[in-house]
Amino acid sequence: MKRFVYLILLIIGLPVVLNYALFSWQAPGVNADENAWLGFFANYVGLISAVCIALYQQHIQRKKDKEDELVQKKKEEDRLKRDNRSYIVLHDFNSNLRLKNVKTHENSRIIETEGYRKLVDSLNTMTGASDAFNTSFLKLSHYGNPEVILDCRVFLQTKTSEGNLGNFKVDIGVFEKGIEIFIPTVPINAHVGDTVEIIEVKVEYSTLSNEKVHYIHSLPEKKDICKIINDGQEEVLYEFQLDESSWIYPNKLQRD
Repeated sequence: MKRFVYLILLIIGLPVVLNYALFSWQAPGVNADENAWLGFFANYVGLISAVCIALYQQHIQRKKDKEDELVQKKKEEDRLKRDNRSYIVLHDFNSNLRLKNVKTHENSRIIETEGYRKLVDSLNTMTGASDAFNTSFLKLSHYGNPEVILDCRVFLQTKTSEGNLGNFKVDIGVFEKGIEIFIPTVPINAHVGDTVEIIEVKVEYSTLSNEKVHYIHSLPEKKDICKIINDGQEEVLYEFQLDESSWIYPNKLQRD
């Protein structure tokens, strides 16, 4: 931009220089009178001005084209991120400890937490079998275009009927599309016969487009919220209030 300013100053100052350098005194070698020189100078300035205007318009157009290109690139990046997002679906699920007679994908799995293993061992010691006893699970699945989500971690806050608080983390890692993951909600400090209340569930994972996603299921606030975390900035994808309801899975349970 400075070059254009200097050029304009040069064009404006040139008549003054010519006047004092050529016409205010008879410079040697000047073969024309003032009118001829002024006519030449007017044509010269007109040509230079036209060239400057054309160059300036070209500069403005190139700048606008570059800005439009950046905007289009940003839109394309945002579209690719949206197309590669996966969303967590979370439900409470009550069943026997080994999910016996429960229909699910062959690669679905139960996460054996410390509290779960302790409960199974206690029941096996007390009764000789644990399959007949039920417990509560968190059932996780995900949907979206990608086949997997990455670096998936689940944080649970629970409370037993005796008032014992439990906080534990489950590292899932790679989470494939189409499978279901069952996380027992029983904490390490629970005892046989205790009821367990879920206070909050937080799921953190990364998408294939390297977006960080936080999904929070808060029972005290009765709220579900899903956020995208990019460079320390949060963007809420969705947020809604939870209403209590009861349901069953008629096609989940197989009959012997």
